[in-house]
Order: sequence, then structure tokens, then C-alpha cells
Amino acid sequence: MRMENRELKWDNMLAGIAAQPDYLRGGAATDLHALTRELPLRAPSRIYLVGCGDSHYAGLATRFAFERWSGIPTEALESLEFSRYAVDAAPADALVVAVSNSGRVVRTVECAQVANERGIATLGLTYNPSSTLARTATMLLPWKYPDVGFGPGTLSYLASQVALYALAVRMGQLTGRLDDAAVRATLDAINACGVSIESTIGFNDDTAEQVAATLPDSGLVCVIGGGPNYATAVFGMAKFIEAAAYPAVSQELEEWAHEQYFCTSPGTTTVVIAPPGASTDRAREQLQAVRDVGGRGLVVCDASDRVTATLADAVLPVHAPPDELLSPLVTSVPLELLTLRFAQRLGRTMLGFDDDRRRAINFRQIFGSSDAIDAVATGQAAS
Repeated sequence: MRMENRELKWDNMLAGIAAQPDYLRGGAATDLHALTRELPLRAPSRIYLVGCGDSHYAGLATRFAFERWSGIPTEALESLEFSRYAVDAAPADALVVAVSNSGRVVRTVECAQVANERGIATLGLTYNPSSTLARTATMLLPWKYPDVGFGPGTLSYLASQVALYALAVRMGQLTGRLDDAAVRATLDAINACGVSIESTIGFNDDTAEQVAATLPDSGLVCVIGGGPNYATAVFGMAKFIEAAAYPAVSQELEEWAHEQYFCTSPGTTTVVIAPPGASTDRAREQLQAVRDVGGRGLVVCDASDRVTATLADAVLPVHAPPDELLSPLVTSVPLELLTLRFAQRLGRTMLGFDDDRRRAINFRQIFGSSDAIDAVATGQAAS
């Protein structure tokens, strides 16, 4: 079914959230890793994870896993940043991993195109194995999940992350950083996050609705996180916009103190992503500062973390996995539920797509943009 014809139902978003535990418990990471073993991959000197929107955020979530497990320097770049800029200095033995759920996003397809032209290996990660991206990339890693209908990404975001984690494990094998036992343990840990997500959904089933009821009808939300959970911050920002059409910004955890702090005051809301890990101490300090200047602080933290919880006005608890590198699989879930309940409270239509003109313009911008890279190179870009 074409996306243009899909009904806009909040049940779709809720179904995507509810399907995540079984997706992981069904062994998605193991299955995707098995597919990577069939690809003609070599250990590159550098890895570029490219995509737009949720696909870009999935790269941000997994980049440190690639580096720790494989030892290969890894960058997560927005597609235009790679195809129009970073590609110029990319080494010939790099690997470009282009992520697009639909496989139709023009800028991401463009990344595979320009990399191919320079002899750089390309791998397309997509739900759609017959898409333009699948045809353009030199290698393909397709993923599957239950189609819950059109809406803000939830299950699709999880699937993108899992595919990238599985690829990172394979890179670790190719470089010799992960032996067979480490591979099995890592894949099992990814799949086990299904249990963590199920617990997290239970924690937030009522809590998300209660917190959503306290958010102001107008204003600005800032979502902050560090390390792999900087990805959760930008993903959370996106869900406030996509689900509730509510102004939101994201910021890296440290940078909040250097920028958004100066705009934080009574009436503002700051959501801090603070699972157990290397930056928990800094997350606590930022929460304290939010409240010291009169702002409202919400926190996503482990259900057992009483210290962090006491620093916030409201808590969205998670069952965090033992390894912080895998925490983005779980920390995104409370934000999905919160923004869903907030949008329902406000009576908003997801993505604003009850406005046919707005929807048509958006699809033109993402799927119908001209692939002008060759014209740009010759100074003859189309208007």
C-alpha cells in the first residue's frame, strides 16, 4: 500500500511500540547477523553511517558500538553532509552504510551513488529490498518487521538500530576484536533487550499519560542526552514534532549548559536521558541546574536509580540493559509513549498529515527531491 493512502491512526503508533519486545525476542539480531555473513564485506579503514531522520539517529545510536566492537573509526552523518561534503575526503577503502526504511529517500540514495562513483563500498540497509537504494548500493542488508501501518517511526527505528548493531558485530569478527563466544554473547544481549522493553512499556503505560497531562499546551521542550543517548535525545525531539506537532529541540548533554541553559526558566520543560553509564553524573548535574533556574525537569532513567529520580519533577522509568551501548534500544520507548499520549491529549494528527497540501509538500521534499549532485558539480543545479 502506498504511504499516501494509509490511514492516519494513533493505533498504528501504539502497535509499533507494542511489537518491539517480540521483535527482539524473536532473534532479530541473530537473524540479521547471519545475513551479514553472506555479504562480501571486508574490514574498511573507516565506516560512514548515513541517513536522514530516524535513520540518521540510528547511526548516532550505534556508532560507538561499531568503534568498540570493531576498532574501526566510525562517523554517523546526515545524508547530505556525506554526499555533498564528507565524501570528498573519504578513503577509497571506506564503507558507506546507507540506512533508509523506505529505500526511497533521495539524499540517502545519493550517498550510495556518489560513493559508488568513487569506488567506495556501499551497503544499503532498508525494509524495502526492491527500492532505489537496494538497487543502487553494491550490497544489501534488508530487515523485516510486522507492518503496523503508517505513522511516526517506532518499530522501524528499533529495526534500523538492530540491523546496525548486527553489522557492527560482523565488523568486530572481521577485525578479530570479537571471537565466536563474544559474538554470541553480544547478539544474545541485543535480543534480551526485548525483555527490557517489555518492562519499560509496563512502567510507562500509565506514567506516560500522567506526565503528558502536565505538559503545557504551548511552549518548547528540550531533550538532551550524551554518548549513544544523544541519539535518543534527537529521536525524542523528532517524536514531539511528528506525533504532536509540538515545538521541540534536542541538544548534546554537555552543550545544554553552554546554550539552552540560558533559555531555561519557569514554563520550560527539559527532558534528560540518563540511563546508567559514563555520563549519568553529568545528567544529574544538568537536572539540578534545570530546577535551580525554575525549569521543569523530566528524566528517563533506570527504575532503580533513586538518586537521579529525586532530581526530577517527573520520571519516565526504564529497565536499562547492562551495557550502555545498547541502552538506546530501550530509552526511546518512554518518549514514544509520552509523545503519543501528548498528541492524543492535544487532539493532533500525526505529522500534520490531515492537511493534504502539507503532506504532498513533505513527500516532494523527501522522496521527490531532484538528484542534482552531477549538476552541482558542473555549476548547473536545477532551480
